[in-house]
Amino acid sequence: MSATTPVRTGRPDEPAGNGRFAAFAAPNFRRYFIGQVISSIGTWAQSFAVTWSVLEMTGRSDRLGIAVALQFLPLLVLGAPAGVLADRVDNRRLLVGTSIVSMVVALAFGIVASTGHATLWWIYALTAISGIVIAVERPAMQAMVFQLVGRELLPSAVAANSTINSASRLIGPALAGALVATAGIAFCFYANAVSYVVVAVALVGIRADRLVPRPLAGRSTGSLREALAHVRTRPDIRRPLVVMAVVGTVALNFPTTFPSMVRFGFDGGPGAVGLAMSVSAVGSILGGIYIAGVTPRPRRTLALVLAGFAAAMIALAAAPSFVWFVILTIPLGFASASFQSVDTVVLQQATEPSMQGRVMALHQLAWFGSTPIGALAMGAVIESTSPRVPFLLGAVAASSCAVALLGVPGRMSSIRRRQSRKAWVGLESDSGCPG
Repeated sequence: MSATTPVRTGRPDEPAGNGRFAAFAAPNFRRYFIGQVISSIGTWAQSFAVTWSVLEMTGRSDRLGIAVALQFLPLLVLGAPAGVLADRVDNRRLLVGTSIVSMVVALAFGIVASTGHATLWWIYALTAISGIVIAVERPAMQAMVFQLVGRELLPSAVAANSTINSASRLIGPALAGALVATAGIAFCFYANAVSYVVVAVALVGIRADRLVPRPLAGRSTGSLREALAHVRTRPDIRRPLVVMAVVGTVALNFPTTFPSMVRFGFDGGPGAVGLAMSVSAVGSILGGIYIAGVTPRPRRTLALVLAGFAAAMIALAAAPSFVWFVILTIPLGFASASFQSVDTVVLQQATEPSMQGRVMALHQLAWFGSTPIGALAMGAVIESTSPRVPFLLGAVAASSCAVALLGVPGRMSSIRRRQSRKAWVGLESDSGCPG
């Protein structure tokens, strides 16, 4: 096969199209989507329980920042090797295994909470273990989406996948608040354990013969060094990775900034925290649905959604009351989901199938692996200044990336013009034409 021969990325019996909901025509994607929605609801319920437990025990945003950092620190350390693993093994079987381990961790959380042994150090330890599982499963989940639908339906699938997190953020904190008020905080963890059973069943039900073929890498060809060299030579892959690292570190710290703003900025309780996080998910769902029907122009579309994200962050920082804060979380959710979906689609469409696990591991590293740094930094900023300041810093980071992206085409065009002139001069010299 020549280097210019197109590679088919979908199966002949799978539907094609680029509509907002085109990915749902694939039966495997429907099974995966249902399982992930239920699992993600349980995960958000558990996250809410951890957040409120830490704030109740300590009353400090920096202690919450440590808990959030411990959840995502393993991604910073293990994310890249996990991408190598995702390119070498069957991702469906790997995800079944991580779901079972996550269920055990959630049960341990529940037992510790229900027996009265929940201490800050217990929470830290179990959160770190949960983070290790997340580090292993994230690259496999991203590569699995590609296998479920192929390159043609990828924008629809990625946007739909982002609504999973948004919809569960709408339901999960509300469910957790109700469980804490009626049954106790331990039941948030038990609910999460049950959700992992559902996602494991959904993964087992996926038909392997209808997955998009993706060649597994061997030990000699599936190295992390190969992936890093590939990224260095591909600006279309490198740009979304850098943008996600910057915005992820400074702006995407909502598990720390939202509860801190509600608790210390507006003196709200657990119900208020759950309400703010749930309402923001409405905007995220709308953003995911909208972006599902958009075919992104890599630099321009990414710069546009970053500008909208920066504007929403500024508005949230200036919210005069809790009611306005809750209302303004809707446009923030829309802008945040739009940015995350566009960045993921741009990167994944530019990446070869055999590199999906490793490159998407670098993406998760830039996104979630930056959270430990951002959570600790924003927790310290809140303690020393105000819970509003992190939103302003996030706006600066997003707008700076937008400006940088818009500046790239002009510079690249200038470079290409200079290269064309040099090539033309060289051609004239070689052909003997007068200068």
